Parts: sequence; structure tokens; C-alpha cells
Amino acid sequence: MTEAVEGPQAALAPPPVIGDVVFGDPASPVAVCTLASRSMLARLAGRPEIAIAGRVFTENVGVERMLQNLAANPRLRVLILCGRESLHQVGQTIVSLHRHGLDESARVVGSPGPEPFLPNLRASELRHFQQEVELVDMIGERDVERVLTRARELAHMAPTDPEPSQAAHQAAGLGGALDRSEVEQVVAASDPPSAWRYDEAGFFLILLDRTAGELRVEHYSQDRVLRRVIRGARAQDVCHTLIRLGLVTELAHAAYLGREVAKAEAALRLGLHYEQDSPLDPSRPY
Repeated sequence: MTEAVEGPQAALAPPPVIGDVVFGDPASPVAVCTLASRSMLARLAGRPEIAIAGRVFTENVGVERMLQNLAANPRLRVLILCGRESLHQVGQTIVSLHRHGLDESARVVGSPGPEPFLPNLRASELRHFQQEVELVDMIGERDVERVLTRARELAHMAPTDPEPSQAAHQAAGLGGALDRSEVEQVVAASDPPSAWRYDEAGFFLILLDRTAGELRVEHYSQDRVLRRVIRGARAQDVCHTLIRLGLVTELAHAAYLGREVAKAEAALRLGLHYEQDSPLDPSRPY
């Protein structure tokens, strides 16, 4: 959960899957999906017309998580789709899923999205969504008051079901296509320094050019000869260029560079002191 408000939402069980969500009144049967519009969430937080609102930005994992959240809270009987549609066509994917379900390859039937595959969705979660959740298509609507007006109307019309249905029980963990207890859980840990392998392609010094507003990444051969300088305003651009030029050949080295260049970009944008291999310190401005 990345965003929450003080108040009545404490009575509503938090969703089992982490997401970009805010809470309203747990007694409401209405959930809201703002698609790619994150700014709407702050204005929906704490509103009594809805129980929960969340943003979904991808037509695969994002949709899966949303349906898992709905199935875990069976009193949610209405889902309003609103907000800006993204290039991933998440809203249309959700509409197609509700109407047509999945094919044998776990692809949403009729979805216009580029990768609408939901292999981790339980059959019981899909049944719950299709049979017990009313879907309201307000895709493109970014006026929060209009959404709340519709939510208020729907809350009075939604069926009440204080006891979870059979489908909801199954969705909570008593059946379905995937038993998540079988998914491997791994505790992350760093490799020891002795496991480090030097990259034959060379090493890098990461610097900030604050005057130009750029990252400066110097590439050296292993005999410490400067070979090239890569400049860019964004960590993504720099990292893609390093890979495209074949300047990184070790996976651990690539992961290290990704962390460092992203950290350097953050320091540049936030006006913080940057030193390679040292953590950023918010109390130490540039």
C-alpha cells in the first residue's frame, strides 16, 4: 500500500497485494480504478461514497492484482473504471475480461492491449469478477465529482452480501488455477565481495555535470585508459546506451550500473551530493 488516509478505512482489510491505493468508507460496496490517472487518488481518499480506489497502469500484472484485491474483499460489488487510458489499453482490457474472460493461453479475449496475459489469475478470481462485480465504464472521465456522484447512485443499487460467496471463498485461497503457497519466496541478500567478477569490457566513473544538467559516465578499459564518455539527462538513456554499445558483459556489473546511474539522476534532480558507491544523504545538499 503506497498511499492511505487516516479515518474509517481502518475497518476495511487492506488488500493482500501491494498497490497504489487509497481508502474511503469500508461500508461502501464501490471500488474505483483510475487507470493511468494517479492525481485522482488524492481527491478520492477518505470519501464515503467509495470503499477503495486504485490505479492500474499495465494490462497484465496490474489487472491481475486488481482482481485479487477485489476477490479478497467480497463486499465490493461495483467497480468503476475512470481516468486516463494508457497506451497499454488497461481499461479496455478490463472491459473485455469482464465480458469474455480468458482463452487457453491466459490471454484476455478481445483485448486491444499489447500484452494482456493473466497467467497468475485464479479461475475462482475471474468467476468472482465476472459474476459478482458490476463493471461501470467511465473510461476517460477525470472529473472526481462526477465519479463520486455515480458511485453514490450505485452504492444504493448494489446487492448486499454480508457473507462471502463460494467464489469469494475460493478466491481467498480454497481453490483455483494457482496455489500461491507454492510460489517460491526468496529473501534477498547481497553477494559477498569475493563473488565479484571484473567486467572484461571495462569499468565506469559516474559524475554529474550540473551546469549542463546531465549525467557523465566515463568508460575505462581494465588498464585504466579512458575510452569514451557517455552523456545523458536520464538514467534510462545512459543505461540503454551502455548495453547497446556492448560496454557491459557481466550481469552483476549491469545491475550495479543501473543502481548507480539511477542514484546519480536522483541526486541531479533533487540537488543532492552524489558520490559513487555511497548512499544518498538527504541532509547533504550539493
